[in-house]
Amino acid sequence: MYIISESQYIFEKQVFKKLLIDAMMHEIVYAETFSLIFYNKYPENDWIPKKMHLIIDAPFWVGDKSDWEKLIQEEEGIIEMEDNMIAYELANIRYHNLIRVQKIDFLEKYLCIFLEGEKVLSIAYDNDSEYAWALEDDKDLQERVTVVCDGIEIFSKNIPVDAI
Repeated sequence: MYIISESQYIFEKQVFKKLLIDAMMHEIVYAETFSLIFYNKYPENDWIPKKMHLIIDAPFWVGDKSDWEKLIQEEEGIIEMEDNMIAYELANIRYHNLIRVQKIDFLEKYLCIFLEGEKVLSIAYDNDSEYAWALEDDKDLQERVTVVCDGIEIFSKNIPVDAI
């Protein structure tokens, strides 16, 4: 499992928090990866985009990891389709309107996004593709505001130097 220490990528972590804290998750899209679409309360003329996509291509879960592992395991020991369980939990969060991001923590092995109603999305830094997660707006590629974790490092692009 990949580890990103607390003292690494401070600027990128602060930008990620600034982009998502107080944003609301309004849409959930699944097409081999999950994409959670958040809307910000900030005005569009600020550098912060109104709409952000959090694309997840790493293991993630809702709630406590050990409770999640128990949940996805059936009584006979057969593992349920994890994507179905994640989709169910995300739809439940959206249905009950527990969509506002309240807090974000970058732990050594995963990222935690705290939503209303004590719901927590945890995303591992592990990945089998070129990224574990990417937070980006929907502008042209050259102008796109992004914060990306490739499993080992966190990168940001098109963020003003004085953003934080």
